[in-house]
Amino acid sequence: MRSRLFVLAALASVAAFSAACGGNPTGPSPSEGVVLDGTLLGGTAALALHASAGSTAGADEITVTCRGNPAITTIVGTDGRFTLRGLPAGGFTLDFKQGSTPLGSLSFTEVKPNQEITITVALSGSSVALVEQKRNGIGHGDLEIEGLVQQVLLLDLAGDSRFLIDGHTVVARPGQTAIREGNTARTVSDVAVGRRVHVKGTWLPAEGGTQPVLASEIKLQDGDGAFACVAGAKAEVEGKITAKGAASITVLQQGKGIFECQVSPGTPIRKGNTSYKFEQLGTGWQVHVKGTAQGLVAGACTVVASEVKVQQD
Repeated sequence: MRSRLFVLAALASVAAFSAACGGNPTGPSPSEGVVLDGTLLGGTAALALHASAGSTAGADEITVTCRGNPAITTIVGTDGRFTLRGLPAGGFTLDFKQGSTPLGSLSFTEVKPNQEITITVALSGSSVALVEQKRNGIGHGDLEIEGLVQQVLLLDLAGDSRFLIDGHTVVARPGQTAIREGNTARTVSDVAVGRRVHVKGTWLPAEGGTQPVLASEIKLQDGDGAFACVAGAKAEVEGKITAKGAASITVLQQGKGIFECQVSPGTPIRKGNTSYKFEQLGTGWQVHVKGTAQGLVAGACTVVASEVKVQQD
C-alpha cells in the first residue's frame, strides 16, 4: 500500500512539473499568463562567440525554451531579442541552446500572475548569465527595477525627488519611499549617479511621453565601500569579455553590470609573466581590469584601463 501511494505521489509530481510551461490544457493560453521579453547581448555576434569557444554548430540558431510538456520555444532574432508568452505564475526554467548544443539555463521564482518580465542575458563561452531583470505586475500595478542611477533629475529633501534609473523616471516621496542600504536607513542624497539600486514601486499617471514610477523602496546595492561608477573613482572590474571594439573591451561583472573598458596601446596586458597584445584578447576570456571610471554612457560604466590581467583565455 505504501509503495502504491509513493508511485501515485511520484506521478503527480511529474505531472505538475510537466505542466510548468503550458502542459495544463485548462491553463492560460499563449495570449495570457506571464510574458517575458529578453535580449541576448551581442545579437548575431553571440553566434560567433559560441563558435569561438569550440562549438561545431557554426551559425545555428539560438533557441530559448521554457521547460514543460509541451514546452514553449522561441528563436533569438538577429538583433538578440526574443519573447515568450503564456509562461506560468510561480516559477519556471529557461534553457538556451545553439542548434543542439546546450548553452545554459536560468530559473525564475516568485513570478506573479500576468506579470511582464524583461531580462538581459549575456552569453559567455558555454554559459549564460543574467545581467538584468525587471518585472511589471500587470493588474497589480507594481514594478521592480534594478540598474544604475543614470541622473539625478531633482533633489528635494522635503518633497518629491526624481531620478533616472535604468531609463525610468523614479520618484522618491517623503513618508512613502523607504531608502536603505542593508539594514541602514539612507536619504535621497545617497541615491547618487553611478550607484546600483533595486527599486520597488508603482506606476504614476503619465506626464506627456513619460510615465514615472513612485518608489515604495529604493535599496542601494553597492555600498560598504564597493565601486560606484562616478567619474574619477578608482575602478576594478572582473568578469568575462562579452564584446570587443577597436580599442575597448566590454566586460560583464556579475552583480555589478556592464563595463566598457578603454584600452590604450600603452596599457599593459598580461597573464602571469606572459604579455599579450590587445589584438589577442578574445570574447569569453576572463579578465581583471584596473583603471579609472569616467561615468555612465548608454547604461554602461566607462573605465579607462591602466592594467588588464588575463585570468583565463
